[in-house]
Amino acid sequence: MKLFGKLVNFEFRRFLPIYISLLTIVFLIESVGVLSYSFMMKSEITESIVKHGLSKEQFLQDHGFISIGNVLSGFMFTLPIVIAAVTIFIYILFIWYRDWLGENTFIYRLLMLPVKRIQLFFSKGVTILIFVFGLIAFQVAILPALQVILKLIIPVDYRLDLTTQGLIRSFYYLKFLLPENFIDFVINYGFGTAFVIVLFTMTLIERSYRFKGIFIAAFYGISALILVFSPYILQGIMQGYFYKNELLWMQFSIAIVLSIISVFFSNHLLNRKIRV
Repeated sequence: MKLFGKLVNFEFRRFLPIYISLLTIVFLIESVGVLSYSFMMKSEITESIVKHGLSKEQFLQDHGFISIGNVLSGFMFTLPIVIAAVTIFIYILFIWYRDWLGENTFIYRLLMLPVKRIQLFFSKGVTILIFVFGLIAFQVAILPALQVILKLIIPVDYRLDLTTQGLIRSFYYLKFLLPENFIDFVINYGFGTAFVIVLFTMTLIERSYRFKGIFIAAFYGISALILVFSPYILQGIMQGYFYKNELLWMQFSIAIVLSIISVFFSNHLLNRKIRV
């Protein structure tokens, strides 16, 4: 367990500079979004009162209370989420290939460590999960700070301040990433973990069989995708026989079975087939 912890720490530190840069970009883009919206609404308030002589009540009737919730679904909040998701996805692919890069193949030293090779697989997977949960925690943590920016610009009589829970509920992506229901949480991250495991296995297939492995990995990935969506294919054939919840649990069960198969297959590749 101690060596496994060192592997996770090692993987974490390798990506940390990029990760910190990613967090900085997320904060800067969202801050610019809040500042732009706040100054635009402040200008709207000034123009309505000074130029058009509207009372506070008339302004609120026309525009409603100003809240950071109004900007959470905008482009300046969607963009950093997309950037973060794409960065993590690229890293999921790169986390293995990086070990093969360079003149002195680093994967050789990793494979020679006195640990079971499957621990390399799990350490990389755990690192990905840490980064994902870290991003979510960071996003939740900065939302109150972003609301403070809006508070400093918009007068209290014209704004609606949200609690942390209200901020999360107003942010569509966070509602998905942090569902209130524990079962939904397990299902969402169960699918995400299965996705990472299958991608890892596809990478190891390619590394084990090289050119031929590209086609084998593609076949494996397509087969996994078809299996996961097979309940909906069956639903079409049986003309709506299953309920939506039943379809979801069927998909989830298939994803779990695929994950287990992928782990065992990856273990076999790491021990018997992997080529340095």
